[in-house]
Amino acid sequence: MISFLPEDRQLALERCCAILAGKAALATFVEPGSASPAAGSALASTAAAIAVEAERRHAGGLRLMLFPVHLFLPVGHTHTRELLIDIDQPLIAQDYISRAGGSAHDQVQELAKPLERQCQENSFRLQPADVAEFLGDFERALRDDFQEERRSHPAGKQSLDGFELSRFVVEWAEQMNYLHPGLLVSLRESLQAWREARRLGALHRLEVEGAGAWLNWPVGRGLVWLESVAGVGLAFYGLINHLVAIALLCLTGLLKRESDRDKITEWLGRGVVVLGCCAVEVFLVARFWGRRAAGYYAPTLPLSALYLWRYAWLLSHQTRIAYLSLNLSAEDAKTKRLRKDFLFEINQALNRHAEMLALPH
Repeated sequence: MISFLPEDRQLALERCCAILAGKAALATFVEPGSASPAAGSALASTAAAIAVEAERRHAGGLRLMLFPVHLFLPVGHTHTRELLIDIDQPLIAQDYISRAGGSAHDQVQELAKPLERQCQENSFRLQPADVAEFLGDFERALRDDFQEERRSHPAGKQSLDGFELSRFVVEWAEQMNYLHPGLLVSLRESLQAWREARRLGALHRLEVEGAGAWLNWPVGRGLVWLESVAGVGLAFYGLINHLVAIALLCLTGLLKRESDRDKITEWLGRGVVVLGCCAVEVFLVARFWGRRAAGYYAPTLPLSALYLWRYAWLLSHQTRIAYLSLNLSAEDAKTKRLRKDFLFEINQALNRHAEMLALPH
């Protein structure tokens, strides 16, 4: 690790040249506290300057190769925990130095340009369309947050007309995309969690609004909840009675809604399976508990089957909608919390970037 003050840069350069002359590898990094937003350009210029100086001192005999190294550093709650490293194709410094003139500055520029392009083409970066989508969703999250604040403080006169992200934010996203794509991936996951919660919330609200008059009628809602609780026992009895038939229908594929079989043949097959299972069950009851018990048991089979179907329809259509109507406020609160969490995370990242550039938050 070669640390140096700005006034000691020349001494550090001489140490770098000595290391390279000894056939050792040298790694350069983006310098902290750089005031330039084009940190990738500064990194390429620094590496190119070291390579040009080392080759000039040894008359081009070192044949130095510059390898752009791309990193993916997991941040926060990203699904991966692996540090990914990709070593790009090398650039031979002397090939570019020989194309330039005799000026050291020209040689550095000739080498730095292709090196900068490779540094910016990070193999872990998001595609331009994904970055644009991320920035668009970020702007939408800010708009939603501002609109919520305006609803809670109606006296405010600030308008959202013409609102857009600042150039500082756009440049930050483009720079992080090749310097630290792991940060963008983490922020994008937070953003996608908010988007998914908002999508589900809107879908559930639409289902509740289209449920019908029964949901807005307290007696109607009460009857749905009452049957959902009181009908559990009868539905469970029907499930036990027809568990074997349901299993056979699943195994034979007769429960599938979409199939290549003829509809008449399919329904005949379902009828044969169900009636066959019912006949076997009645026979077993008659054998172990007598014909009288079988006579009482047999009529319950079709009745319990009908109610089992009714109860399944009730749970999937009315009970679920009634539950969603009660849970809408909790879903809205979750959506707001996820949006706040995302905005907090991205504000922290922007503040760190502003500190690096010596700018106010």
